Amino acid sequence: MLDLACGSGRHAFEFATMGHSVTGVDYSPDLLAVARAAAESRGLDVRFVEQDMRVLDVDGGPFDAVTCLFDSIGYLLTNEPIVEALRRARQHLAPHGVLAVEFLHAPAVLRHASPVRVRRLPTPAGGTLYRISEVRLDTARQTMHVDYELLDLNEAGTAVSHWTETHDNRYFSLEEMRALFQSAGLTSQFIPAYGEADTIDDSVWHVIAIARPSTAA
Repeated sequence: MLDLACGSGRHAFEFATMGHSVTGVDYSPDLLAVARAAAESRGLDVRFVEQDMRVLDVDGGPFDAVTCLFDSIGYLLTNEPIVEALRRARQHLAPHGVLAVEFLHAPAVLRHASPVRVRRLPTPAGGTLYRISEVRLDTARQTMHVDYELLDLNEAGTAVSHWTETHDNRYFSLEEMRALFQSAGLTSQFIPAYGEADTIDDSVWHVIAIARPSTAA
């Protein structure tokens, strides 16, 4: 398996524990350092490679499966780099191989995105992690800009750490994602991610495209 935009390796580790031979790819050396350390601590034999999926060229293939999960394809934002990343992924697939790509579903984003959202999560130390997200939609470019603020409080309510991060991610309709896959020489079908629903409607935020090389590619 080839896991694109693998980040700190969480999906790659799950695949490895299922018995698959896994190569993870990401363009962030910092995240890959975290992934390698975590793989070593867990005793998992996962290979990690620093590359940009738009210029993907990984040895060890072809691969039976290529994945790009957690809406990572949307970080490329515009059609040309998305198609190039999909084309590169197809080139790494075995003839019988399958590509699985998770993406943000436009109808759900447009209907349900909240300008401000607060989540409270318990921490192992008995405190609370607050995650505040502020969302702005650019409907012309079909992108969602999110500013995150995270505040880690201990059991006594004192701040332990505080940090912020920003994400820009594109959202897609099924029709335009199908067209992008076709441009990359892939045929696709779609299923709801995470068991959100039985069918894909405007309540489904995350969709997984299951794609295979088209016979005309």
